[in-house]
Amino acid sequence: MVGMRCFVIGLASLIASSACAIEPFRFVHITDTHVGSSQHGDIVRSLLDRLRSENRPAFIINTGDATELGTTEEFAAYSDAIKDAPAPVYTVPGNHDVRWAPTGKEAFARACGPAYRAFEYGGCWFYLLDSTVVLEHWGHFDSDQLRRLATDLRKMKRGAPAFIFFHHWLGREKTNIDNAAELLTILAPYNIAAIFVGHGHSDLQWQTNGIPSFMARGLYQGSHHEIVVEGDTARVLRVIRADGRDQYKEIAVLDLRPRERPVFKARWLGRATANGKRRFQARWTGGGLTPSSVYAWAVDGRVVGEGRPDADGWFRHEVDLASLQPGHHDVTVTATEAGRTFTESLTGLVSASDAGARMLWERRADSTIQGSVSIGDNTAYVGSVDHQLYAIHAATGRVLWRYRTNGAIFATPCVSGALVLIGSMDHYLYAIDRKSGRLRWKYDTGAPVLASAAAAGGIACIGGNRFIHGIDLESGAPRWRTSTGSFFQSRCGVGDGKFILGGWDNTLYALDIATGSTVWKQQMGRTNGGRGRLSFYYSPAITSPAVTGDRVYVCTNDGVLHCLALSDGSEQWITRAPADGDVFGYSSPIVCNGKVILGGLGEEGRGDCYAVDAANGALVWRCATGADNYDSGPALIGDLIAIGSVSGRVSWISPGDGRLVGAYVPRPGYSFSTPAAYGRTALTASMNGYVTAIQAPATLISTR
Repeated sequence: MVGMRCFVIGLASLIASSACAIEPFRFVHITDTHVGSSQHGDIVRSLLDRLRSENRPAFIINTGDATELGTTEEFAAYSDAIKDAPAPVYTVPGNHDVRWAPTGKEAFARACGPAYRAFEYGGCWFYLLDSTVVLEHWGHFDSDQLRRLATDLRKMKRGAPAFIFFHHWLGREKTNIDNAAELLTILAPYNIAAIFVGHGHSDLQWQTNGIPSFMARGLYQGSHHEIVVEGDTARVLRVIRADGRDQYKEIAVLDLRPRERPVFKARWLGRATANGKRRFQARWTGGGLTPSSVYAWAVDGRVVGEGRPDADGWFRHEVDLASLQPGHHDVTVTATEAGRTFTESLTGLVSASDAGARMLWERRADSTIQGSVSIGDNTAYVGSVDHQLYAIHAATGRVLWRYRTNGAIFATPCVSGALVLIGSMDHYLYAIDRKSGRLRWKYDTGAPVLASAAAAGGIACIGGNRFIHGIDLESGAPRWRTSTGSFFQSRCGVGDGKFILGGWDNTLYALDIATGSTVWKQQMGRTNGGRGRLSFYYSPAITSPAVTGDRVYVCTNDGVLHCLALSDGSEQWITRAPADGDVFGYSSPIVCNGKVILGGLGEEGRGDCYAVDAANGALVWRCATGADNYDSGPALIGDLIAIGSVSGRVSWISPGDGRLVGAYVPRPGYSFSTPAAYGRTALTASMNGYVTAIQAPATLISTR
């Protein structure tokens, strides 16, 4: 019997060893098993039974979404489904394994082992990567993992074939990995035989910079791959389950021999001209290809045009940067020939006009930043996946101190008096002295901390997994603990002696600050745009509630903005975004001059930000920023509203009439950050690890 926790070959000795001649074997690629939903565990068992009696593989690789919700119970069900597998099962995480997981990636690690693996079999190498982002469906490879991959690849015998596996796709339209180019740069010098992914629930094959790439539908949808390695080739078979039978179709034959690969390069030619035009050139060489390719170029994902190279084989063109907003813009050059596509990205920096938004400084952490920045006096505080809380001088970007926890930090710091409070995935809430950076106390919540703390009445409040904790702000001693039905990831609001916070149990809680007793609770989050039955997926858990006067404002993931009475939780009104606009969802509302301001999801590229009347929910204005707001909430920066976006762009809006006043685009990288105000400066953070300080604009500019 082969258990779930498949062996990991000792990397130090394994990677250093010489690759031997390729031996015949077969392996299986499955994906998106979604165990925990319906009878998907039985579907996994059925496949494993067939593999045991028919063509037993050397191993099986699952490229993510092993479970539906990532709970401990679902991972136990997944482990049970594969416990009698006829071969080792290696699993990488998918977004469903971490997006709604109460323990982040902890439950995955306990059930499936490490998210990153490297091993050799039969003269081939296999690299399994983690492309997931906790609490999100987006993809990202953290810097530590990429460094490890680069080191392991260098130790591989030159010319040995390698197969790469992860969850999110790349190399196709709407790629949702923000740093895919970094991975491709690392892979470029090596003999990469193929990339296998999931996530898209489609049977697809394509080329990613010359690397054959394959996606399968979910196993429960009746699709997987079997790869037969024989001699110098690997045959990729798509297996479709229909009418109780497996139907095999050979979809590719991979050449495993080391060979010259095409090299595709793009580069800028000098600096931008006075009128904002900048030329670039691109070409590929080697690999048996001619230079007569079709080239296309895009700016920030929008295709601008296409053409063919000059007589010398170089493709040259210019980009009009002057028409773009200030900041960093991605210029992507794509070349296609003989069914193979290669992509190279360039970054162009657009300077601000005297009145436009401009970057004042930027500071990079040692790894990814997923939370937002908090400000206390002249200091900015931010946590990182590198386990550290940073204190940064808000005016200059100089790092004042760092405090290291024992786990990744996804939460946003809470500044309270002389303390800054931060939760860590090591299960603790930390209270750090703001001036010295020294530990005052830490409190064990019993589970990874994803939520952000709040403080009032001498109590620090933090939502955990199935509990809300009240901790003495001075000593760190427990004051109370209130049981709930699920976990928390947002920051609680404070008002009239109550902590207000929403969880993944479809419940908004109002707790007495002193005792933790439930003053009221309200269930919300329904199917059919808020008109159907209660559903976990639409809980009031992502947005943080806004509390002002005698009202509470909170969004549910069903597209509804709720207004409740602070005294008893009774619903005063609900409203939805206009039918032709971006729906409400993840953006946390704020209240400004009698208006509730919040962002829509922005998935269609409109980037709508809204103001509704705080008294009745009627629409006051709507501003299309052109960015995908998603998780970012609005913030009052000086006399303007600033809101971020997944793409990183920060937009400034006039709170009175909803005019778009300006925007700035920091370095490329996904951002789930809400801007923090330091005078007229917005501080934002990104998955690329940068904190960026941006001065607000003064005049109306183009919305492009």
